[in-house]
Amino acid sequence: MRYDPSDYLYASARIRAMENRLLGREKLQQLLSLDTMDEVLSALADNGYDGEGGILDICQRHLEETFRTVADFLPDPTLIRFLQYPYDCHNLKVLEKCRVKGTDPAELLIDLGSIPAKDLLTVSENELADLLPPHMAAGLREARDAFDKTGNPREIDFVLDRAAYADMAAAASPFPLANQWVQAKADLTNLLICLRLLRMQSGDQGQALLSRTMLPGGTLDEAFLSDCYEGGESGLVSALARTPYGQIFGNGLPLSQCEKNADDFLIELTRRARAVSFGAEVPIAYLMAAETESKNLRILLAQKTVGDRADITKERMRNSYV
Repeated sequence: MRYDPSDYLYASARIRAMENRLLGREKLQQLLSLDTMDEVLSALADNGYDGEGGILDICQRHLEETFRTVADFLPDPTLIRFLQYPYDCHNLKVLEKCRVKGTDPAELLIDLGSIPAKDLLTVSENELADLLPPHMAAGLREARDAFDKTGNPREIDFVLDRAAYADMAAAASPFPLANQWVQAKADLTNLLICLRLLRMQSGDQGQALLSRTMLPGGTLDEAFLSDCYEGGESGLVSALARTPYGQIFGNGLPLSQCEKNADDFLIELTRRARAVSFGAEVPIAYLMAAETESKNLRILLAQKTVGDRADITKERMRNSYV
């Protein structure tokens, strides 16, 4: 794909104007200080959120609208496909698992993928294969075969996750920020899997499972991850000191904190786009920021629902793009 930053002059100008509506640190703190859910929903309405429905509905509808708006600004909407593929992957998992169970998948689909959710319910299998990127198209057949052989629904997840990351890496490759983000996302996901398996004391079975679930597209190869697993948690932390991820993991650090550190690493990587006047980085970073905003808002709204202390909620929330 030919990439010319000047093709994104219009999109960059429109998106820069939208950035002041992102829920950054200050706005999230203001929402956190409000006493009731009604006050929070009223404040969110001022930022373009529709307060009808449950927490997931509110966040998902806004994120869907954000993706549609940004796509309309782009000279080539395929730029953001690598961010849509994880949602396609989720939807494929839903379709396959509901097929096995004989249940209706409609309510479980997310309309954020490259294929509209309504189309997934009506297209034939051959048409779906044509709509999907190559690795997920092949992965769908492989996932079905793996489940038929084992009866294990986790095989569907393993196969489709790997396929999605292969397609993400291919779609992101022409764009430096997108490419760096996908590499880091794959690395961090693999490292978190490794850490979970170590803490489960999974032994040789964990080693085999790590190899089975390792996502492609990262910079840390299977040999590195295998050495980390064999060295135990202290070995993993020591090995990562020589990588960009050295500050994310620590001996005995709660897994939830490691996950937060990983998300914060990704948003700091994204923030590099703020120094760019125009180019593909601007819409890419905006959508990444919107996804982080959605995650933070789900945490905040859950806190208001169950009554967690504000300081606990603040600790769980991710860093913001703005």
